Parts: sequence; C-alpha cells; structure tokens
Amino acid sequence: MIRLNWTRNDIHNAIISSEDNEIMYEVSTPSRSSSNNRVTTLTKLDKDSGKKIVTGEIAWKAMRSQAEVRFGSEDGEWILANEWLKNSKGLSTAKTFTAAEGVQYRWKLRNFKEHLTSAEDPPEGRSPSLAIFHSHVLKGPNGPADLEISPSVIPSLDYILVALLLFKLASI
Repeated sequence: MIRLNWTRNDIHNAIISSEDNEIMYEVSTPSRSSSNNRVTTLTKLDKDSGKKIVTGEIAWKAMRSQAEVRFGSEDGEWILANEWLKNSKGLSTAKTFTAAEGVQYRWKLRNFKEHLTSAEDPPEGRSPSLAIFHSHVLKGPNGPADLEISPSVIPSLDYILVALLLFKLASI
C-alpha cells in the first residue's frame, strides 16, 4: 500500500502527497462565506513540467442534490454528482462510482474509516479494501489524515480522490 498524507486537517484545503513526493495533489475550496456556489478544485503536480493540472472539480450548490462534478480540463462536461457517485442498494451508506476505463469502485464506511472496494460483490465474505482513508479525527489533534492505497488503483486516483471528497463533504 502507498500512503498519501494530507498536510492539514481540513479536507477542503490541503496538499496530498506520497511519502516520496512522487504523487502530489492540491485540494482547494473557497470559504463558505465567499459564495453559495463554491467549487472545490483538485489539481495534480505534473513532475515533468512542474505545472499544476486540474484533474477534477466539484461545484457545490445551495441544494446539495444539485452539486456537479467534472474531470480533466476546464472543457470537461459537468455532470450531477449524485448521478456519478451513486447510492448503493438498501439502507447502505456506500456510494458507487465509475472511474477511468469504466472500472467501478465503492466507498463505504467500515469501523469508522472509509474503505474503497471494487463495486463487484465477492461470492463470499466482504470485498478487500483497495484504499483506506484514516481521518484526522480518529488520529487525534496532531495526526493528519492519510489514505492508504493499493498501487493497482493508482491509474484511477483522480476519480478516487474526487469521490472521497464528495463522500466526506456531502456527509457534513
């Protein structure tokens, strides 16, 4: 597993980086007082060019059900967040989404931690975790949040992070 560390205990505004700094993202969200229509932006540092590249955005609306997401450049198409990050069946709080190349994942809460699994249910038992988010709340005041992530899902990391931000922020 690769560990991605949050530099601050604010999931809205932080730098997310691997211990070797090979993976580096920035999450930025204007304050709530600045507008009812805030946009959370996820950017990735391109190691070759040194430039920040927008990889995902969440447009928060006054009505949460109207929040939208888009991926890639500013030319990307906005889609309703609840159509992309869908509720699972029944009373579950799990949310399912489709990442790059049509791969489906599910964020779910297990033992007070967010776990990323395959959206496909195994024939027996529970799906193995592909990523586990450790909130700073469970680590104490000085412990920043972190995400342990399987190298196998790195190609979908942009989508995984946007889904995690939606999963976490929508529950506030």
